[in-house]
Parts: sequence; C-alpha cells; structure tokens
Amino acid sequence: MIHLHITSWVVALILFTISYYFYKANKHKKAKITHMITRLMYLLILYSGGDLLVGYVQSGTFSEFAAETVIKVAAGLWVIVCLELLLIRFVKGKPIKGFFVQLAVALAIVLALGFGRLPWGLLPL
Repeated sequence: MIHLHITSWVVALILFTISYYFYKANKHKKAKITHMITRLMYLLILYSGGDLLVGYVQSGTFSEFAAETVIKVAAGLWVIVCLELLLIRFVKGKPIKGFFVQLAVALAIVLALGFGRLPWGLLPL
C-alpha cells in the first residue's frame, strides 16, 4: 500500500502542475480534464493513506509515533486542500500566492515526517 500511496501523490502533483499550466495557457477544456483526473487521484491518496493509518494502528507503532502520525495526516489533508484551492482560485482570478506558500510548508512537513521520522519510511530511525 505504501507504493500505491507514494505513486498516487506523485501522479497527483504532476497532474496538478499540468492542470495549472493548462489553465494558465487558457486551454480550459484540457485543464478541466486533468483537474478531474487530479481529483480522482485525491481519492486514491485518501484511500491509501487511510489504509496506511490503519496499518500503523494495528501494528502497534501508532502508540510510539501518535503525535507525528496525527500531524502527518493533518498536513497531508492540508496539501490536498491547498492543491484544490490553488486551481479553483486561479480559475476565478483570486490571489493564490498564500496557498503556494502553504503548499510548500505542508509538503515539507509531510515529506519530512513520511520519509524521515515515521516508520515504514525510507530513512532509518
């Protein structure tokens, strides 16, 4: 499930970037298609992340890393919200600079906790 989770958020970030540039280039039909596919990827991220969370709880590692896990879940949801709001606000012509900053902060938190601090990541504890 870890591979599905990582693959789904990498694909979601790529699709977000493509959607953003399509919207910027006034290719709204292509942008809407990629935006809808990005939304499907959000669902896959939520499913695989929830499954990983259940795995943490069932394996007994949750009690040792409860605070970090909760923060990572919250930051992961924050990333998804920022991605969606960036595209919506860009289409509506509203300011988006603050959401790019929030996205960078939330993504840094998620990557640091997911790969560096929590078990099942790539880096050893």
